[in-house]
Amino acid sequence: MAGRNSRAGEEGFSLIEVLVSLAILAVGLLGLALLQVTAIKGNATASKSTVATGLAQDKLEWFRNSGWDNILSSTGLDNSSVPMIPAYANFPGAEGDSRSVRGTPFYRVWFVNSNPANTFKTITVWCCWRDDRGNWHNVMLVTQRTPLGT
Repeated sequence: MAGRNSRAGEEGFSLIEVLVSLAILAVGLLGLALLQVTAIKGNATASKSTVATGLAQDKLEWFRNSGWDNILSSTGLDNSSVPMIPAYANFPGAEGDSRSVRGTPFYRVWFVNSNPANTFKTITVWCCWRDDRGNWHNVMLVTQRTPLGT
């Protein structure tokens, strides 16, 4: 008879063991959920940055195919110096142009600086947007063009 009852205390898990394992599982799943939310936000930011880069590149391509005399700074930017960042407070005013992509407005401004001999022009294009918190972000692309071949 001793052989029949030797497994009497080992028939399953206690309620405490089940609750502890469920608590550990819940904490792990919560961590995975937060990781997923962070990944989604990161993808949205990367998507907007990609759109802004494409819009800035589009403007540079427009300058590449334009006549030499049509390569001018956007309205409102003077030729005194190249600004490092555009004046966000003026958007969406008369400066540059704007496009809305998937519900987000993107603003483009560009600055053209000619050398004294007018043998090449440095073109700087910014594409800016606001995130959900209202913070400004921008992409800046710079190229140079000569009048050769025009």
